[in-house]
Amino acid sequence: MNTSQCAVYQVKDTPEYRDVRFRSYEKLKSEGRTVQVENYQQVYIGRIQPGETPADIKLRLQKQRPKNFKGHSIGCSDVIVITDDGKTTAYYVNKDGFIIIPEFLTIKSSSDTRLSIDTTGYEIEGKKGTWLAQDYILMNEKKWFLMEHEEYGTRAAYVILSEEGAVVMNDCYNGFDEEARRNIQNFMQQQAEQAQQKQQEMQAQSQIRQQQSGETQKKKPELANWQKVMDNGEYLRSAEMAEEANYNMIDGLMNNIPRKKDKNAPRRSVLKRLRNHQKKIASQRKGQPQKEIEEEMERKKK
Repeated sequence: MNTSQCAVYQVKDTPEYRDVRFRSYEKLKSEGRTVQVENYQQVYIGRIQPGETPADIKLRLQKQRPKNFKGHSIGCSDVIVITDDGKTTAYYVNKDGFIIIPEFLTIKSSSDTRLSIDTTGYEIEGKKGTWLAQDYILMNEKKWFLMEHEEYGTRAAYVILSEEGAVVMNDCYNGFDEEARRNIQNFMQQQAEQAQQKQQEMQAQSQIRQQQSGETQKKKPELANWQKVMDNGEYLRSAEMAEEANYNMIDGLMNNIPRKKDKNAPRRSVLKRLRNHQKKIASQRKGQPQKEIEEEMERKKK
């Protein structure tokens, strides 16, 4: 079974792609640019009549835009990808016609991609026998394969697989019909949701680890002196034991280091200190009995 279909790609509607949007093929070439699938998004996919040309498809879609057509009217810089009679061709919509661009179909895929249109003898998990790639469809820059049983052929239902071999749809009887394309869209949406959920879980786990780390630091208990001693390195502990006045002061800090003199502090008057000392002695003498004072004077005379 070979499905005749077409897909329409238009340049992504974001500011970084304004230099390639609505440009003629000659203008792109003169600027050294190429038509890259990474710059495009798929806006439509649907069946066509065998033998329809790019001009036929463009005219038909301009006259009556299908409900599932999500872009603007087909114009310059758009790409129409046609699959007919088992062959897929990409056409660049130019101002005055169409230009075949084989490089557009060169899709960058992961290194572990196992499926291609030439795949045969493929084993699908949970299914008996071997399968071959009978047809494929291009959607959202990825290929989706219609697998046919090698022994039973069309007597068995088809299976649709992704490039990586994931089962997208079982019991497919009509190839890439509307139901099959809807299943592919749902599969891509589920993948996107799972990727987003995984990212959110990773962010939540990271926040929890940060909170736990912060709580651990806050709850760190105050160490006793002997614990602080053991926390110090051997060299620092020995140095502190030699310098401190008391072993109770061995806590990781040098407590009896002389204070540094403040060079900006005012100088203390020696004369003022002497007078204060004399006043202190005089006040002490006032409290002594007269007899004791006389005895002290007699002792000084001798």
